[in-house]
Amino acid sequence: MTLFTLSLQAADPPVRRVLFVCTGNFFRSAFAERYFNHLAAENRELPEGDPRRKGVVWVAESRGLDPAQLSPGQRAARMSRFALARLRQLGIPVPTDPATRLPAHTPRPLALPDLERCQRIVAMHDASHRPMLRRFLAQRKDQVRDPEALLARVTYWNIDDVTATPAIPLTPQQQADRSLDEVQRAVARLFADL
Repeated sequence: MTLFTLSLQAADPPVRRVLFVCTGNFFRSAFAERYFNHLAAENRELPEGDPRRKGVVWVAESRGLDPAQLSPGQRAARMSRFALARLRQLGIPVPTDPATRLPAHTPRPLALPDLERCQRIVAMHDASHRPMLRRFLAQRKDQVRDPEALLARVTYWNIDDVTATPAIPLTPQQQADRSLDEVQRAVARLFADL
């Protein structure tokens, strides 16, 4: 009797996607994407069998509901200086375009396939992004079978953008620090709960 030995290779873990959405894909969602992917990369470095290691590979993406509202200076910079500074402070590399030495990130508008392919969707600010997402789907009503089911998959946070007229008197740096602290905490909680 001959025995055959089967060589089974470990299957690649499944890939799941989280999508961070904000208005311009310049500050909050761009930072959240890179911070989440940093946490995911660290998690993949944990040894096999470590209970903290995820059984799936999580990858973050980010998009903007209205990147056209970015100023010419913001479009030229590609990513908020506040987000870049925080990423560098955390030791998270930000790929750059070799020709321009600017961040390789380019603010990208949300498209329907982005929502459909991602298992988790996070909008950065409930009061502003919930109506924007509703309008986005209403404009594509012929392409979406069940917009309410799609909207039900969105988690809304309440993280403010840096504005010229903040609700409380803060400098732009103070606003950015406050928002980025909130994004970091929220992203860390989200990743831990996955």
